[in-house]
Amino acid sequence: MTSKYDPVLKRIPQRPECPEIVFRQAGDGFLEVVYGNNEASANKTIKDILLRSFRVMVLNQQVRQADIPGLTETVPGAESLTYIYDPLELNTDALIQRVSQLELALESVMDESFDVRVIRMPLAFDHSLIKKSIDKFTSEINPDAVYCKDGSNLDYIARYNGITVEDLKQRFCGTEWIVSMVGFFPGLPFCYPLKPTGALTCPKYNPARTWTPEGAVDLADYCMTIFGVASGGGCQLVGRTIPIFQATPTHSQFAGNPALFRPTDVISFYEETEEAVDHIYELIRQGQWEYQTSIRNFSVREWVEYYDSCANDIRDLQEKQRRAQAELAGLEG
Repeated sequence: MTSKYDPVLKRIPQRPECPEIVFRQAGDGFLEVVYGNNEASANKTIKDILLRSFRVMVLNQQVRQADIPGLTETVPGAESLTYIYDPLELNTDALIQRVSQLELALESVMDESFDVRVIRMPLAFDHSLIKKSIDKFTSEINPDAVYCKDGSNLDYIARYNGITVEDLKQRFCGTEWIVSMVGFFPGLPFCYPLKPTGALTCPKYNPARTWTPEGAVDLADYCMTIFGVASGGGCQLVGRTIPIFQATPTHSQFAGNPALFRPTDVISFYEETEEAVDHIYELIRQGQWEYQTSIRNFSVREWVEYYDSCANDIRDLQEKQRRAQAELAGLEG
């Protein structure tokens, strides 16, 4: 059944190296451009997800450089790009026409490259505040949750991927995570692993938690996020890292923007003790401690070639995951 209120304004058909592009009216002065047909993450590879995300990053940069009159802001998503504009100054059809020109000119992102900011972050696995969040969930919401054994989600995540907890930790810190989008909660980055063997997955809580601490690092469907503020949440909890959001800045890192991350950033974790992470929290609140950042160029083609060279390792991990998930089938929490 079709409706006269169908929000879809235009479609650009799929091309050899570009998914279908769908233009949707998202409200007065909002245009959403979506890449692909919204299939579930579990049905896509990291390569599929990131090639779409790279396209968003490249188009976002091109649109900003085009300086379209009446366009006030762009909001990159993992597989979408939202345009915020003044409809009194910029006609919707005109915006679609200008964006379409840029889209059609970009046949592929394979030859694209861009500078990324690499940020090293300490990570305390199973921090006591993480355990407190899990204990609150099991005592108040779901005491039978199979993913909350002994106040930790790590054992379940490892079992779901057919690996050990120690292997989980090594893989988590052994890959770099590229920030695909920032949002949902204040400053929260959605990140995907650049190393194919870091593509770990797991289902979400059912139902969700009511409290997750600031700095919590979690995982679900290949995606890692970090909580900038305490809030509810549903992904499996891994550990805790340092502040990534300050609404009222006390540290120079947040002077120009309350959120630490932006799309194209790359996060690299290193394991640290709970005491060390908590000490860094206090230093940052006092305006001390220096975030470890560096800049490097990222080539899409070089990353795709690296990904393809890992084909055997990818198959090995996926087979472990399939066997493990079959064994866990039927468990509910």
